[in-house]
Amino acid sequence: MYSEGPTKTFTASGALAIYRRVRLDANGELAYAGAADTDCIGITTRPAFAQGEKIAVWLLSSQGTFPVTALAATTGRTLYAAANGMVDDSGSVLHGTALGATGLAGAINDVLEAVVSPAAIIGTTARTALVQDDLAPYPVPVGQLRVWDAPSTVAVAATGANDDLAVVYNTFLTAGPTVETGDLKNTTTTRKVGFEFVVPPEYVAGQTITLRANAGMKTTVASTSTTIDFEVARRAAPTVDVCATAAQSINSLTAADKDFTITPTNVVPGDILDVVSSVTVTDTATGTAVIGKINSIALLLDIKG
Repeated sequence: MYSEGPTKTFTASGALAIYRRVRLDANGELAYAGAADTDCIGITTRPAFAQGEKIAVWLLSSQGTFPVTALAATTGRTLYAAANGMVDDSGSVLHGTALGATGLAGAINDVLEAVVSPAAIIGTTARTALVQDDLAPYPVPVGQLRVWDAPSTVAVAATGANDDLAVVYNTFLTAGPTVETGDLKNTTTTRKVGFEFVVPPEYVAGQTITLRANAGMKTTVASTSTTIDFEVARRAAPTVDVCATAAQSINSLTAADKDFTITPTNVVPGDILDVVSSVTVTDTATGTAVIGKINSIALLLDIKG
C-alpha cells in the first residue's frame, strides 16, 4: 500500500506522546527519534497509549509545517533533534526552523510550529557509510620534492651531485619533468630526494597504502645493477621506517611501475609521512652515460569520500 497524502498510519511500539519526532524500530514499529537519530520519518498526530495501537504520523516528506515539542526553553529558531522525540535549540541532527512571532519555547513541553529543513529530510551521510575506493592515486608533483637531508632547501638542483637526485624539467610539450641520478657510469653511488605527504581526511585509517614509482634507465643500463628504494616515517614516530618493501631493480630502458607497501598500522588522516627515495647505481663500464630516472611518484590510498 502506498500513501499519497501527508500522513500515514503505523503501529506504535509503546506509549508515545503527541507532536513527537518518531522513527521505525527494528520491528517496523514507531519509536521516539532520539538526539542522534537521523532516520526520523515524521511527527505523531495524536498520542499512543500502548504498544500495538495504530496512530497516524505527519510524514516529514510532506508539505507544510508541523508542531513539535520542545525539550526546554529555547533561545534560537534553529531546531535540532533531542531526546524522546523532542527538539531543542542545540544538537547534532538538524530538524528545521521554528516559526511564529518569536519562534521560541518558554519551557519544556511547549509546542512550536516548525518548517522542516531539507537536510533533515535528505539526511547526512557519514563518511564511514560511503563505498570505499581502493588504491586511489595521489601524485607527488616534482615541485614538492626537497633535498633529502636539507628539507628547508626549497628547490632540488637540476643536476645530480654528491648524494642528491636532480629534478630535470626537460622540454615542455615534449617530455615531462623527471627525477634523475645524473651520469653514474663506472661508480657505485646512491642519490636521494625527499618529500612530505599529508594523509588526506578521506583516507580510511589502517587501510592499504602503496607507494608507486614509475622508473627505469634513461639511455644505458648499468653493467651491474640499478635499484630504487623508499624509506617512510610517520612524523608521530620518526625513527620507524614503515616501508615494508625492499629495494627493487629499475635497470631497464623500459620504465615500469614499482610498488612499495607502506605498513598502515596507526596511520590516520592528518598524519604527515616523511619520505626519502633512493636510487643506487652500480656500474663498472666506462662507456655511455648511465642515468637512473624516476618518471613519477604517487601514493595509492584506500579512501571514502
